[in-house]
Amino acid sequence: MMAISRRLTFGAAVTALACGDIAAPVRGDLYEWRLEAPSIPGPGLDTLSFHWDRNDLPVRVWVEDTDDLPGHVARALDVWESVFLYREFEGTLVSDSTTADVIVLRGAAGPKLRMKRLHSALAPECAGATDLDIDVANTELRLPIRVFIDPRSLPDDPGIESCLALTTIHEMGHALGIFAHSPDPEDIMFADPEVELPSARDRRTAEAVYHTPPTLQVVRP
Repeated sequence: MMAISRRLTFGAAVTALACGDIAAPVRGDLYEWRLEAPSIPGPGLDTLSFHWDRNDLPVRVWVEDTDDLPGHVARALDVWESVFLYREFEGTLVSDSTTADVIVLRGAAGPKLRMKRLHSALAPECAGATDLDIDVANTELRLPIRVFIDPRSLPDDPGIESCLALTTIHEMGHALGIFAHSPDPEDIMFADPEVELPSARDRRTAEAVYHTPPTLQVVRP
């Protein structure tokens, strides 16, 4: 998600991703996507980053079949796939949760147990969170990643569909490796964004994530 682990949860990068002979693109105007986590031992901080290796693609995503979550997640995967120049990220929906790399559930995230949780306000109609299970040495990301989409309005309330759509895109951004929030509300990865799709800065940041060596290695159950 064996040693005692710490869960890091976001509310809403082993080796660098191989791109053949294609050089990593030069990017400007990015925001910090890496997570600062307490180092073990000592009072300092480690900077944690992650991206899915090409050998892990497509990332397998299981979605709870409610509130049209599968449709929203499928669209979110399409949106994020479209930001990459060289197909660095791909995802697919699967019917068996035991095979999933990412699990998407309806509702609020569970109680904090050795967790650091960064909530995403997103909109009054709904909220989201992404739960990462990282070991105390800050070297392993234990799968599956768990994403929570929390509708706070009735299904026919105005704004709920657009809120669910942007919340799902935002949380899938965390799951693909953008661990931190943007400081700009015009980016989809801001904690409470004013937009419904990734901005140019979101795109540049996502590409930088996939051309930066990760510090976390995936560990499957």
